[in-house]
Amino acid sequence: MRKTIELKRVVITGLGMVTSLGLDVKSTWESMIAGKSGINYITQWGDLEDIKEKYNLSDDFPLIAGEVKQFDIKEIVKQRKYGFSKDDLKQIKYMDPFIQYSYAATLEAIADANVNLDNDDIDPYRVGVIIGSGLGGPQSWENEFGRFIKGKRVSPFLIPRLIPNLAAGNVSISFKARGANACLATACASGAHAIGEAFQRIQLGKEDAIACGGTEAAITPLTIAGFHALKALSSSYQTPQSASRPFDIKRNGFIMSDGSGILILEDLDHAKARGAKIYAELIGFAMTGDASHITDPNVDGAVRCIKLALEDAQIKPEDVDLINPHATSTSKGDINEAAALKAVFGAGKERPFITANKSQLGHSLGAIGGIEAISSVLSVYNNQIPPILNLEQIDPECEGLNYVMGQSKAVDVNISLSNSFGFGGTNATLIFRKYV
Repeated sequence: MRKTIELKRVVITGLGMVTSLGLDVKSTWESMIAGKSGINYITQWGDLEDIKEKYNLSDDFPLIAGEVKQFDIKEIVKQRKYGFSKDDLKQIKYMDPFIQYSYAATLEAIADANVNLDNDDIDPYRVGVIIGSGLGGPQSWENEFGRFIKGKRVSPFLIPRLIPNLAAGNVSISFKARGANACLATACASGAHAIGEAFQRIQLGKEDAIACGGTEAAITPLTIAGFHALKALSSSYQTPQSASRPFDIKRNGFIMSDGSGILILEDLDHAKARGAKIYAELIGFAMTGDASHITDPNVDGAVRCIKLALEDAQIKPEDVDLINPHATSTSKGDINEAAALKAVFGAGKERPFITANKSQLGHSLGAIGGIEAISSVLSVYNNQIPPILNLEQIDPECEGLNYVMGQSKAVDVNISLSNSFGFGGTNATLIFRKYV
């Protein structure tokens, strides 16, 4: 006889971010609402003219990105210390930046949620960690390969630095979270898929709380060279802050960025029992496959994903106030998504409003789903919508949607929807609602 399961309600009780606009949620969100850009010339490689000569780069090679600036994991740990042992602190220096970013974001999210696994009221066996990453640790890979071809000894920490699941692994170990410990590597949908997986596990009662989201640190010469060879990156490298321009007629590719976005999802009853602050409720999730092409998106896949998420949330298209689309600023991607949104929500309507965080932050691949989910939650919580930067002339094929252009908008946001799409034709949609 089949067992009937009553699904739990799932809420967001903690947020943590590391982005090109700030090292925490407050600074990032305030900069987004102020309409600032985190995109500029790359600084972490040293002198860019020397880099061009070293790697024989063409004049049109993109040397701009959304870098995480002034990040010092040791200082962050000191400021947000959560009962770490000396062994934990020693391990930090062996972490690739993509692990460090998720570590810092999780520290913030856990402090924000006031979750303490040393507290007898919280069962560590029912707290999980699911963090997605598209590429893992390419910085460590490139650095150690450089040593290897010179005949130097390769670090014994190479593998733990570069495999994608070590973000979730390190967080799980440090915080003694003994529930689900997993990584989803679904390209640019990784962060959103991780949140969706966490959502469904809590709905089914498998965990009480899960730290989830995405992380990435992929601004390396080889990674950017690969995307450049695909003709996926913007060629507007001479004007960094106006290079990312979703839905604009002059857009010509996305801008790489780094960062991490981590949310604490929690069973509503569990959150209420411990008096937790609640930002919003996660009410719907869906994932689909285009089954058509590894890099060329398909409208049907996006449409089905959005419709399935609406069905999961038990709401109608007209109930949605805000959409945070994938909107990478690529030619085909933006047209495809605009067509999907018009197919589901209609054209020429006052709502939903459309924002596009990548115009400010750049595209952080596996991390962006977590970061944009947090932005969507904060719009619901604060009734504010960040602007789309650089949208000066809407592409005729993208017209018909209510874009928030130029400056942020203060408006009631009851329900927000966030899309993430990735290479391989993988799609994710998350839906958040104001908590009542």
